[in-house]
Amino acid sequence: MSESSKIFSKKELITIAIIFVVVLLLGLIPLFLGLNEAFYSSSSTIRSIFKLITYLGEPIVFIVLVAVFFIIYDKKFAKNLALSLLFSTYINELFKNIIMDPRPATNTGGEVTAQNPLGLEETSYGFPSGHTQTAVSFWGYLAYNFRKKLYIVIILGVVTFLVAISRMIIGVHDLQDVIGGFAIGFIVLLLFIYLEPFGTKQFNAMGLPLKLIIIVVVSLGLFFLGIFLFPTSGTDLLPVPVPFSDTGGFSQVGGVLLGFGIAYVLEGEYVKYEPSKLNWKWKIINLVIGLVILFVVYFALEAPKDIINSVFYRFARYAIVGFILGFLVPLIFVKLNKVEK
Repeated sequence: MSESSKIFSKKELITIAIIFVVVLLLGLIPLFLGLNEAFYSSSSTIRSIFKLITYLGEPIVFIVLVAVFFIIYDKKFAKNLALSLLFSTYINELFKNIIMDPRPATNTGGEVTAQNPLGLEETSYGFPSGHTQTAVSFWGYLAYNFRKKLYIVIILGVVTFLVAISRMIIGVHDLQDVIGGFAIGFIVLLLFIYLEPFGTKQFNAMGLPLKLIIIVVVSLGLFFLGIFLFPTSGTDLLPVPVPFSDTGGFSQVGGVLLGFGIAYVLEGEYVKYEPSKLNWKWKIINLVIGLVILFVVYFALEAPKDIINSVFYRFARYAIVGFILGFLVPLIFVKLNKVEK
């Protein structure tokens, strides 16, 4: 029996299939009944609540959680969690720019600025919902890893559901966007779960120079492919789309793949930080130090983004954040832990 066939038991596969079909039907039935935009709420209180919930699908939340798992749990799992998210994000950007489905009419609640003269909350295309798709890929991979603990799976399922419906309630997506995000995210997640072990095995068998070359080629290739095929990605709904502006997911995915990918390989070769060998005292100390460094670097690089409004700067800053998290932070930990010993 192959390794991939052991990933899920027969019972788990049946359960997954039932969940997928049930959720899809729950979305398609109201869609066929003409309720595509019926979930929008005009209540400012409800919208404020779900605006907070929708942040559970934001990049900074994902970055922090990957950092937490990397620092105190398991580096390989953190890497896989990041890859599941990144590949889903990239595929979502491709679908958005190929299908070019406009946002719903309720997408008008943002603040009017020079960069956003119509007060749009989102300036990219609508289908499929990026927050929904990445929530399925990210929280879903977490659920897969902890699937033996039913209460964790239920909690993560509720989080994913709330993120999905929040996009409709605050008016930036309609029902068909969310259904599309769920379906594509679910399929991408399963493909990643089954293909990752094979890909990791092949990658680990390579020498260090070849690993680095592949990371550079893949990350830069995905980045340039995306921005040159869709140069105005992320600004298409503005009155005047801005080529190569600081929006869209192509630069984000490419940057993280480059920085974190190189860092992960070099760290495994030269640093060898192992959180499993630390007691909880040092895990907490490392976590606090790591998150402080991460926040300082992230927001310092985020500050001039409106001045340097370019996908190339976005690519660079995510590459820097990824490299610092994957290499420099664990290097600091190893030095500190050795001093303590």
